[in-house]
Amino acid sequence: MKTKILGLLVVGLLVGPIAASAATVFSDNFNASASGLNVAPTGWTVTDGTVDVVSGGFCVSGFCVDLDGSTSNAGVLSRSFSLVSGLEYLLSFDLSGNQRGGSDNVVVTFGTATLSFTGLAASAPYARYSLEFTPSSDGTFSISFANAGGDNVGALLDNVVVTSGDAVSEVPEPGTLALLGLGLAGLGLSRRRKA
Repeated sequence: MKTKILGLLVVGLLVGPIAASAATVFSDNFNASASGLNVAPTGWTVTDGTVDVVSGGFCVSGFCVDLDGSTSNAGVLSRSFSLVSGLEYLLSFDLSGNQRGGSDNVVVTFGTATLSFTGLAASAPYARYSLEFTPSSDGTFSISFANAGGDNVGALLDNVVVTSGDAVSEVPEPGTLALLGLGLAGLGLSRRRKA
């Protein structure tokens, strides 16, 4: 009996948590924003130019953001969050070409992480992209979307989500799984000997 209990404790220590569930920190599909030209979506900040909140066939559903406003000066769309040191955060978003001609260059930042799109074709359909960031200290960090434009036709942004969780470090590595297998085999052999 002692061998079983000891074996189960060892197995529990080796495996630990199998996976962590991600918690949603922020989510916005822009449907709660007022649509219009040169309008900042609700809760967002626009600097160095403008963006448009648009609707219709350009969007996944409801409203989305044209990242190149209507002033021939594309703005930087951003939002800030208080994040915890050492915790992994994931920014996910849908991005498409402008659907009206030409191409766009877009830079997405999340804290110190950056993702760049060069020559995003107008005909590019919506695709889901993600960017990971793990802060090295507690603090306020931003996500931002900058369309390098100036022709009043920008890439389209929708369904922005930030989740947190440390799933990467909690998933057992292959070596851990091998040790688990050896531990279970050892338990089976000890039980067999006693029988």
